[in-house]
Parts: sequence; C-alpha cells; structure tokens
Amino acid sequence: MNSLAKLSDTQFAILSEASQRKDRRLIAPKTLKAAAAQKVAAKLLTAGLVREIKAKAGMEAWRRDDETGQAYSLKLTDAGLKAIAADERESQSASSTVVSPNTNESPPKAKSAPNIAANRSTAPAPTSSTPRQGTKIARVVELLQRDQGAKLDELIEATGWLPHTARAALTGLRHRGYDVRLERGENGRVSSYRALTPRALAS
Repeated sequence: MNSLAKLSDTQFAILSEASQRKDRRLIAPKTLKAAAAQKVAAKLLTAGLVREIKAKAGMEAWRRDDETGQAYSLKLTDAGLKAIAADERESQSASSTVVSPNTNESPPKAKSAPNIAANRSTAPAPTSSTPRQGTKIARVVELLQRDQGAKLDELIEATGWLPHTARAALTGLRHRGYDVRLERGENGRVSSYRALTPRALAS
C-alpha cells in the first residue's frame, strides 16, 4: 500500500491497466517518452511491483540490452497485483464513505454479519449509483464533471484525503460506472481527471 502511495498518476495508471490484462504485462502510453519510460520502469522495479521478462515478438519492450540486443518487457509481480487489488477494495470503501467535507462526523459503523460465508456468496456485484449529496465523493464527482476536470491536488484539497486515497476513490467511481479518464497535460502541464456520468444515471 505504501509503495502505491508514492507513485505518480501515470505509474499508477500503468499498473492498474496491467492488472486487468491476462498476461499482466505493462503497456507504456504512446505519449510517454523513452527517457520517462526508463524512469517509470526503474521506480516500479525498485518497489518490487514489476519484474523484467524477455520480450518476445510483438511484446512491449521497455529496455534493450546494449551488448546482446535482447529486449525486455515488464510484468506485474504477485506483490504488485495484490497491491492493486487491495487498492480497489479501499476505493470501494472510499467511494461509499458518507462523511461531510465540512464536519468531523465519522462514517456509520457497519452492521454485524454473523454468517460471513453466506454474505460473501450472496453479495451483489457493484452497480452504478449516485453518491449522496454532501459527501466527499459527491464533491469529487462535481469537480470531475467540470469542463476542465480536476487535478489530483484539487481533489486532495477538496476532500482532505491522501493522494493514495484520492486515486482509490477514482477507481471506486469506475466501479460505479463512471467513465473516469486521465487527460495528460501538454507542455509540462499537470494532468487532469474528467468523469462522464453513466448512461443509467443520466437517463
């Protein structure tokens, strides 16, 4: 969890996408320059979230050995996969928190569940739902749906969350059906997030 908190938006997005792939391979965004890609790879390798594998024909190459010419791809490790999975579980909690941004009110305590196994087997799949007005996640949605979207720093300032929790909440919104996209800034400008309301909620 701590290793994810230190990642940039780009690094986090690359890992998240890899976790959805069957082969767990990392795909570099087309807008990511070679030098920046090397920095991303180095940080993820150091954190133990990915490992190098020999690249086969058609595979994304993150590095090439100067002596042998062998190309190497990056693959999400078990530790990296577990970290992303844990982040998604936290995102569901963050996106459903009913705490007003202007109060110190604590979220309601969950009701006791004596039959845990039965509850797991009958738990419904995540569905699209509108966040309750006055909650932090509702404020996040409001910011994301502006024409200019919202930068991560703006979301953090509006909610008081840590960067990792703010990114987790964005993942949670995706589970609700929102189309949350990261629009990378040009000429060194900070990237912004934008969200489109699910059709089920817009109708």
